[in-house]
Amino acid sequence: MSWGTELWDQYTRLEKHTQSGIDAVDKYTHFVRERQKIETEYAAALKKLIKGYSPKKRDEETDFTTKTCFGKLLEEMTGIANQHELIADSLSQNVVKELQSYIRELKEERNKHFQDAKHEEKLLNASIKKLDQTKDAYRSAYNEYVKSKNQFHKVDQDVNQTKAQVEKCRRTMEGRNKAREDCKNEYILQLQQTNKDQRDYYSTKLPAVFQRIQEMDEKRINKLGEYFKKYAQSHKDVLPLIGKCLDTIEQAGGSVDATQDSNKVVERHKTGLTPPDDYEMMDLENELQSNQVGNNQTDNASITSSEGSVKANGGGTITGRAKTKRGGFGGIFKAKDDDGSSRKIKIPHTSSFRKKEEVKPKDDFSHLPPSQQRRELQKKIDEIQAQIDQEMKAKDALTKMRDVYAKNTQLGDPNSTDKELSAIGKKLDNLRLELQKYQRHNAKFMGYSPYRNNSCQSSGFVDQADGKPNVSTPQGTPHGTPHGTPVPDRAHPSEASPMREGSNGTSTGSEEHEQSSPSRLQQDQSFDGDDDPDFDEDVQALYQAKAIYAFETADPNLLGLGEGEVIDVLEEDDGDGWTRVRRGNEEGYVPTSYLLKT
Repeated sequence: MSWGTELWDQYTRLEKHTQSGIDAVDKYTHFVRERQKIETEYAAALKKLIKGYSPKKRDEETDFTTKTCFGKLLEEMTGIANQHELIADSLSQNVVKELQSYIRELKEERNKHFQDAKHEEKLLNASIKKLDQTKDAYRSAYNEYVKSKNQFHKVDQDVNQTKAQVEKCRRTMEGRNKAREDCKNEYILQLQQTNKDQRDYYSTKLPAVFQRIQEMDEKRINKLGEYFKKYAQSHKDVLPLIGKCLDTIEQAGGSVDATQDSNKVVERHKTGLTPPDDYEMMDLENELQSNQVGNNQTDNASITSSEGSVKANGGGTITGRAKTKRGGFGGIFKAKDDDGSSRKIKIPHTSSFRKKEEVKPKDDFSHLPPSQQRRELQKKIDEIQAQIDQEMKAKDALTKMRDVYAKNTQLGDPNSTDKELSAIGKKLDNLRLELQKYQRHNAKFMGYSPYRNNSCQSSGFVDQADGKPNVSTPQGTPHGTPHGTPVPDRAHPSEASPMREGSNGTSTGSEEHEQSSPSRLQQDQSFDGDDDPDFDEDVQALYQAKAIYAFETADPNLLGLGEGEVIDVLEEDDGDGWTRVRRGNEEGYVPTSYLLKT
């Protein structure tokens, strides 16, 4: 149906309808603009949320599968936030801006069509007005003619009137009759014209204008439908990407592995230490016999000393004093059996071996337990090696560039790369020095054997309590390694201690002795040089040695050293991995592998 033929008399209503259509487009434009604002704010809020939950610094636990999954979730949520920003941009560019531009065009087109309609109506009204004027002129001329005609008949019948007066009235009547005829003809012509204009207006001109208005309104409706589709397409374009992000999150959730995370906890926090041995049984009968044997030996030693006998000490050195066994800590770590043989004391069961004091991080990670220290050192070595590889690649690239410049000087000056090559060389030197430092720290662990815990040495007493024969522990039976003290592995000759060679060139340590540490004292025992007769300032030094590594310790039985420090060796290693040394008035034990004979 056509508006021009069906709604020819509804000009006002069509005017209101088209205006309401423009208002509808404008209303939808405002809706999309608000929707675009919501998407922008949502994306910003989502990114703010992600930033709030992102780690501020490197988290050591990021290699856990749960943390990795959560990090992947945050990463994919960032992608989702970006997709919502794309929705907002698409709505702004493809819908809002185009609708705003279309509304302006629509208003201009509507105004033009209704102006054309008003113009045609104005022309018709002008024709009707002119018709009314000609009709009024014709009526007036006709009335004048009738009046003059009546006057002529009245004068013509009056005998008293002269012929001249009658002739005058005749001429007046004829003139007004002619004017009447002219006005009549003009009125007829204008009537025909007005009728024609009216027919054209209602049959051609106004329907044509209304048809254009109808086309404009239908175009508006179709255009609005297209923008509805664009609105939906703006969301559909990013839905596959959002779906992929969600699929990635789902896959990351499927990669969570409780067993792997549990193993990571062990790997990260494992110290390499072992729990303490079982509590030993206190045998008062054997203790009494040991005390009696010890008193007898002390008396014999006093008699021998008075006779001036010269005896060899445990290290193979000869002194003019009485036989000096491995005194101080050596004597403390050894107890006498009933037969006079020596055996090592077990590590005490104290809380100090379980609780660790807070220490500041150190460059060589020595504040960490051995396993963690080894892991951190290796990680540092890998990082430095990666930096060296990167710098080497940069150096190779600059070298190739310099060769190209040398072959073709038009491309550049070969000397222009010297400054950068020099800077890279200095950086490589520093990195290599740093790498050597950490490799030196890491080399301390290359010969270390794993920590282990041995069976309880009091099992003989348990057997005796069960009615089984009591078998004493033979000399040299390995004991549990100390807590927190690294033990050199003698199985690697390449890592053999530089102090393992005695003065006569033979090994001074008994290989059957288990590696032990002076820190295996009872909690209530501590070293005091004044109370221990074996730690005598008059003890002659065997030779001097230099510390090749720094050794730090809080154990009062050990002696801390600085790298390169020269000390006196009082007793050599007897196979337990420790050497007794003296620095000034301080004495203690240090790891044999840390010393180099001078």
